[in-house]
Amino acid sequence: MKQHSRYQQATKEARWAFGLTLLYVVGWCLCAYLPKDSQGPLGFPLWFELACIYLPVLFIVVAYWVIKIVYQEIDLENIKLENKDVE
Repeated sequence: MKQHSRYQQATKEARWAFGLTLLYVVGWCLCAYLPKDSQGPLGFPLWFELACIYLPVLFIVVAYWVIKIVYQEIDLENIKLENKDVE
């Protein structure tokens, strides 16, 4: 993988990480503040179950699939250093 394409891949992965972070924060705020005072299926307040149990589990699954689909293994060796050794 060329250095330019490595930077493009790193930028793409950083954007996905930033987007997922923003999505998680928005999701957490919606889950924590929108439900009325009611009890969830586990016996805790609904807002707590949504924001602190269900949303993190959902995002673990989402992060797993994003890592499988978007992220790639990149060789981190510096190409310029390899060329100096040859000279």
